[in-house]
Amino acid sequence: MTLKILSVAGFDGSGGAGITSDAKIFSKRGILGLSAVTAMTAQNPDKIYKIERVSDGFFSEELKAVFEYFKIDAVKTGLIYDDAQSSVLSDFIYKYGVKTLVVDPVYVSTSSSIIVDKNRYPDFLKPLFERADVITPNIKEAELISGTEIKNLKEIKNAAKIIRKKFPDIKNIFIKGSHITEESEKNIIRNILLNSKNEFYIYESKRVNTGKQVHGTGCAFSACLASYLALGMKIESAVAETEKFISKILKDMKKIEDNSPEKINYITGNI
Repeated sequence: MTLKILSVAGFDGSGGAGITSDAKIFSKRGILGLSAVTAMTAQNPDKIYKIERVSDGFFSEELKAVFEYFKIDAVKTGLIYDDAQSSVLSDFIYKYGVKTLVVDPVYVSTSSSIIVDKNRYPDFLKPLFERADVITPNIKEAELISGTEIKNLKEIKNAAKIIRKKFPDIKNIFIKGSHITEESEKNIIRNILLNSKNEFYIYESKRVNTGKQVHGTGCAFSACLASYLALGMKIESAVAETEKFISKILKDMKKIEDNSPEKINYITGNI
């Protein structure tokens, strides 16, 4: 039977992030991707022009329509706009017994636009954190969630420990290290997993220079990770396979850039 994963995130008409990106990843993994939109965005890889949150009533009906008809194997979140959306989604996840929840705690876009209420972040995500199998913050998000500055590997680990202490119900904490700007780290990406047994796993890869920061890699990563977890893979192996998948996408994009005058700086459908 085909697995079904629900993406609860924003709509990005440029296809680079949000539910459009997630759908491509799920399809590649042979999974039926479903969606519930939290906000409409007018954006491209360089800029967000406008964001409009969907109404509470519409959001609830979206979730009701999906959950009442389909047996959802996993939920993956991207842009959750506020407390109301976080709480309502958490209730649906509990009511329908969803086994796998991956929370990508979106705060800021690749183009550096803050897209949630910075005064409420990350507290409004607590209902989802309490049910999360894994959260996947980038460096900026991990800094905000932990309340600490991150400049190197040691500080990533420290932030993960603090997040575990603040939100003990989160089973696994995965921090994406690609935004570290230390000179010694510029050619290497080190991502960190703190698993449910309080064991650290370090995933190291060579940075793929595609000319500019790629739009939508965070969405693609968490969607792929959700796919592997829904398929029954353990978190440590799921992260490793996801790393391979994303690295291949970036290498393929690099090849396209090297042979084309057009700069492709978002995850395409050719995966």
